[in-house]
Amino acid sequence: MTHAKMDTLALLRDKIRRIEGFEQTAAGRLSTGIPAIDACLHGGLTRGGLHEFFGAGSDRSLAARPTRFIASILARTDGPVIWASEEHLDLSAAGIRRSGLNLGRLICVTAIKGGLTALCEDVVRERGVCALVADYRTPLSLTESRRLHLAAEKSGVTGFLIFRSAALAAAPPASASVTRWRIAGTPSPLSDDTASYSPVASSERWAVDLLRHRSGSLGTWLINPADHVQTHSLPMASALVDRAVAEAPRAVQATDRAGALRA
Repeated sequence: MTHAKMDTLALLRDKIRRIEGFEQTAAGRLSTGIPAIDACLHGGLTRGGLHEFFGAGSDRSLAARPTRFIASILARTDGPVIWASEEHLDLSAAGIRRSGLNLGRLICVTAIKGGLTALCEDVVRERGVCALVADYRTPLSLTESRRLHLAAEKSGVTGFLIFRSAALAAAPPASASVTRWRIAGTPSPLSDDTASYSPVASSERWAVDLLRHRSGSLGTWLINPADHVQTHSLPMASALVDRAVAEAPRAVQATDRAGALRA
């Protein structure tokens, strides 16, 4: 193990220890906040496994809607969340906060080019971590996906992989993930404004497609994120406002000094 890798992992572990009040458990499910989806998932997303997310249409490269969806799911959990990327993180502190996720739980890490998957493997082996979110712009091989899933399964850390690539969204590669999702925006039906007798467009709805589910059925749901703010505590305000990088409290960005972080 290189000195750079040892230093980076030590720094991450120190940040994890600073986020108190969390005990890792591999059992159980992560609720999406949407009863119909949770029912299809037998109670929610499987902990200790990989879950892949893709955008759709004009959102295939940014994957803004999947990012908001994941942030809202993690807002219902406790413990440290490692958010990793090979490039700069297109996260907004204000947007993440409006999604309900406490910024104090975030540890942001940037891997060097070609080192993201190795970094993710190291992160999911850390038992003090609640979840890993990784922004990918290139595909994982099936072997890499299997290794990452097995590491997550062993530690109980849940992995969320966001693929910010139009090409990957159009043709997702083979994977060992437990679930695979595509989230698209669709206009809400027009409603009549009886006061002015003019049609008024409602807020955007999301078409949530479950494309892969290793232990169950697939499905498609049309949801209005605004409807879940009060009833399901699922505020999905933009997590990608102005494409700014969030400088979250207790966050650390590991730059080239981290090395590829390979075992």
